[in-house]
Amino acid sequence: MNPLNFIGQPDWRSALLAILLATPWFLLLVRRRTSLSWIWAVLLVGIILFPLSIAYIQEPIQNGINSIYARYLSGETIQKYVLLIGLPVIIVSGLVQEVVKFAIAVVGQRISRDLKTGRSGLAFGAASGAGYGGIEAFWVFNQIFASGITLATIQLLGVNALYGFIERIFTVMFHIGAAALSTYGYTTGRPWRYLLLAIFLHSLTNYLVLPLQVGLLNTEIVEGILAIIAIATIGAALWLNAHAKGSDMPANKADTQNTMDF
Repeated sequence: MNPLNFIGQPDWRSALLAILLATPWFLLLVRRRTSLSWIWAVLLVGIILFPLSIAYIQEPIQNGINSIYARYLSGETIQKYVLLIGLPVIIVSGLVQEVVKFAIAVVGQRISRDLKTGRSGLAFGAASGAGYGGIEAFWVFNQIFASGITLATIQLLGVNALYGFIERIFTVMFHIGAAALSTYGYTTGRPWRYLLLAIFLHSLTNYLVLPLQVGLLNTEIVEGILAIIAIATIGAALWLNAHAKGSDMPANKADTQNTMDF
């Protein structure tokens, strides 16, 4: 799989929109950091690793699972039990993307030696999530603009023509919030609790596609649930950022006291 397939035909409008969606949450979570050069480096690595991780890790695993299904299950069985059979494929996307974002942030944080507080973890996670989620939004917007969307299309289809844009608002928000939370957990000595939460929430948002496909949910409900999860995730990250000062322990103390804290 060519990683450039996950970028598409670049469009300046896509870049502008992606930057506008990621910037507010990025700035709120990284402001006043002393290691800004490393934070920008983490953001850049997030941008680079998004297409690489999808092309060389996520897609091959998902294709392998689908190949096994195709070999041993009939199309009728797959369709009948798609809500169950599709679960492993969905979990792979949440697992790969959240672990990659987490790894980018943790490596950047350790190299910078900025390991003192949970607020540091939130900042590095936000940078990783902004890079990863921002370039994903860029890819999706490139596809939308390449399809030839116009004002006439919007007038004809109404809000249905805008769902791709609306969804990215919350998807970028979620990417930043989830990565911030998982890296916060690492910095404060509770990596599993927060990383598993990020993976679960990511998988849940992706899983919504399956009941939508079989008609159990409509687009409005799916987008509404996605919005709630994204707002709750970024809200939790912002809350921790606002209240972290008096409660965080240095990472080395947290590691010794909470090594097995889930």
